[in-house]
Amino acid sequence: MSDPETLLRLLLFHAVNDSGLRETVAQARASGIAQMSQVALLKRLRTSGTWLAWMSAELCAAMRDKPRLPEELRPRAVDSTTVQGPASKGTDWRVHYALDLTTLNCDWCELTDARGAELLERTPMQNGDVILADRNFLRPAGVRAARKAGAHVLLRLRWTHSAMQTRHAEVFRALDHAKRVKVGEIGEWSVELVDPRGAPIAGRVVVTRLPAPLAAKAERRAARSSIKKHKHKQPDARSLLAAHYVMLFTTLPAEQLAAADVLDLYRYRWQVELAFKRLKQLLKIGRLPHKDIQCAKAWILAKLVVALLLDTLYQNARTISPWGYRYHELKPAA
Repeated sequence: MSDPETLLRLLLFHAVNDSGLRETVAQARASGIAQMSQVALLKRLRTSGTWLAWMSAELCAAMRDKPRLPEELRPRAVDSTTVQGPASKGTDWRVHYALDLTTLNCDWCELTDARGAELLERTPMQNGDVILADRNFLRPAGVRAARKAGAHVLLRLRWTHSAMQTRHAEVFRALDHAKRVKVGEIGEWSVELVDPRGAPIAGRVVVTRLPAPLAAKAERRAARSSIKKHKHKQPDARSLLAAHYVMLFTTLPAEQLAAADVLDLYRYRWQVELAFKRLKQLLKIGRLPHKDIQCAKAWILAKLVVALLLDTLYQNARTISPWGYRYHELKPAA
């Protein structure tokens, strides 16, 4: 097969059809798309990973420059999700993902094996970005990379968070200060994130206390997670106490975003979890049918291409006008 358009149709069909190679080539033959053997499709799938990765990157890049929020801020939720192979009991692949919260479109993704850690510095960042992420992403190297790019971060805190200090170089522990915050109140402290490789990074810690019903639910969830992770050991009392609070670290200055607005903005991070849910439930990206490493990689990337094409179609459908073109693209008559 020398036609890339037909090959792409076949690869994307195989990715979304959730069928084996034999059924894919049979349906392609019956529909007149292509005449290809199962072995031939397997070979093309194994060698298409780089092509599909390039396609995903280009689709993401096309969505990255969008209208900004006031103050030239663009909130982006960053996270990763795992993919398991046939009969696997652990993580085989990790999809790293950034969601533009102004459009709910993916504007960057990257596929790594299980050893690919969740790192903020993986994500392409630019001036005006506000990166929202969970507890795993708070590391000095990632925050430093964001500030170097002109971006800000808004990250959830563990009670065992990275070293912080006050402006007077005193040790700062968020949970110790959070204890003084009552339900309905917001605590806010100016801090510096200690960076072993450079100067401390200025920021704020913003804390609120959950109402009793939500706090109890969060505590039960933390206890279950701790028992599962540490093989039936009793959870640390500080972990249970921390479940009663939402503790955030941000580099956004107070004059740009008030503490209450910081908390309100962070709630939108959940949108990336919903995006993963759509990928796994609608596109079935959670478990792959191939044991071969190159085939598995290409299959996941084909799924991501489909997801990004759907994002593109939806975006175009929302903004299409009756006359079908943008005025600024018109060139004056010669």
